[in-house]
Amino acid sequence: MLNNKGQVLVLFVLLIPIFLIIMVLVIDIGSLSYEKNKMKNICDLTLDYMDNESDINKVIDYVRRNDGNIKVNIDNNNLVFNKKVNGILLHIIKIDSFDLEIDCRKE
Repeated sequence: MLNNKGQVLVLFVLLIPIFLIIMVLVIDIGSLSYEKNKMKNICDLTLDYMDNESDINKVIDYVRRNDGNIKVNIDNNNLVFNKKVNGILLHIIKIDSFDLEIDCRKE
């Protein structure tokens, strides 16, 4: 009869990095999805705010009060939001951040 006690340990040691990478990838994708959804909500609120406010500086200040990291471009009632989002896996593969962009238009 053979001694098979070390096989599970070797399999565990080989598979743990794969599980960790998958877990970090899920966290990063969840973070990106959350930030994009947050930007979309801010965009919708800002479009409603623009109906009542004509001063562009107040609109930009309104966006910065909701999220200070969003860069705003406004052209003829069209909003473009840009934001850099850091992730865990990005630091491992030497990428600084993801660039998210939301284009909002009044309908």
